[in-house]
Amino acid sequence: MNCVTLFALMCWCVLCGQAMHLMRPRPRPLDSAETWNNLNMMTKKAQSNDRDHETRLIPVISSERLKEEETCCVNAMILNYYLKNILHQHPSDESYPSINFVRSDLHRIARDLEPHCKKTDFSEHAHVKKFTGNYKKASDLYGDETKARNKAVGETDILFHYLYESCTPRKRL
Repeated sequence: MNCVTLFALMCWCVLCGQAMHLMRPRPRPLDSAETWNNLNMMTKKAQSNDRDHETRLIPVISSERLKEEETCCVNAMILNYYLKNILHQHPSDESYPSINFVRSDLHRIARDLEPHCKKTDFSEHAHVKKFTGNYKKASDLYGDETKARNKAVGETDILFHYLYESCTPRKRL
């Protein structure tokens, strides 16, 4: 009887261990107070330089949509756009405090989510297209990509919040 119980317990542990491999990871920077603080410092600086409070680049995502499986990858796609096109800094540019720390943490989030999100190309998703379209329109409207970049940096906290809400551990399909 004890052998059967022990065997059943061992099987259950093995199955639980296998199930852990089926979970989408939750990138640690999403739960880091230090990341939130660095992000807050960076976005507050950008927002203080932003005079256009009417325009929003990142589309609004309802709390119901944030719970949908694909939303994490949609936000990760926008994050990749940020990392490639917006959150760069020249060594002489000190416009945004802590941008290097924030960029490093966001790279880690993108890296952690990449294996989960590479199954499907989300670049044509409506939210991704709306964001990239809004960013290009802002660049044209302002006549200066620097102002559009500042607007996007000021909205990094929105993107981070969306990642925080949508990228909870879930079983992979």
